[in-house]
Amino acid sequence: MIVQSPLKQRETRPNLRRVPLPDTESPSTSPKRKSDRAKSTSKTVKNRIQGISPWKVILATVLIGAFGFLYLTHVFATQKLLEEVQLLEAEYNKARTQHDALKLQYDRLVGPADIYNKAEEAGFVNGGPADKVIIIKK
Repeated sequence: MIVQSPLKQRETRPNLRRVPLPDTESPSTSPKRKSDRAKSTSKTVKNRIQGISPWKVILATVLIGAFGFLYLTHVFATQKLLEEVQLLEAEYNKARTQHDALKLQYDRLVGPADIYNKAEEAGFVNGGPADKVIIIKK
């Protein structure tokens, strides 16, 4: 009998190899059974390929063609809308530029310098800056 002290650490490394679990679905795990299963899956693939009838292939081709046509129609419609949006954006930028130029001209006409000039022509006296210090003598 081998006795191991609980205070002594194990000097062996843990087993990192995974052991496969036994197959519980099949009654026997013999290599012969596994090869039979592999053959049966290859037969089902062949049966599936042979089970595809020509009308299914034609239907699939027509559906793929219809979806392709719808996709291309959508792409061309999207490109046309993009061109329209870009034209409207260019028109908007021109109008905004014209508006900014007219606003600048208006601001110059009613700006403080022009108002001061018109006030002097009308006979008003310039009061100077509004932040003058007023000294009161006691």
